[in-house]
Amino acid sequence: MLGILLAIILVGTLLTTFITHYILLSSIIDYSARYHRAPSGRELMITALKPLIIILPLVFLVLSAIVIFISHRIAGPLFRLKMFMRKVGEGDLSVKLSFRNYDAIHDVADCFNEMVQNLRKKENEIPKKDISN
Repeated sequence: MLGILLAIILVGTLLTTFITHYILLSSIIDYSARYHRAPSGRELMITALKPLIIILPLVFLVLSAIVIFISHRIAGPLFRLKMFMRKVGEGDLSVKLSFRNYDAIHDVADCFNEMVQNLRKKENEIPKKDISN
């Protein structure tokens, strides 16, 4: 999961860098063609910032949506695991935890179900005390 997140950050950084450089170079070319001279630093900043005001928030929104989607794949299963742990803590050993296909940490659900199954076996092995005495 961390690898996916790092790959997304890398791709986002590369895209932002390429887009920024493209806008900067095209701004220099456009300015030079329009005014027949190279832009000064201030003129270049003003010309280059205009498109970036639109592009950078879009890149931020896309990356934020991706991060939220990935975190939802982890937070959802953890919330469900927490609910099932409470049920088992209250003595309900009939639960069986499963996650959606696209959720992460399926191995945790398998371990949890194995633990509950072992608790059921141990509960059945314990002899019931005769409470009629």
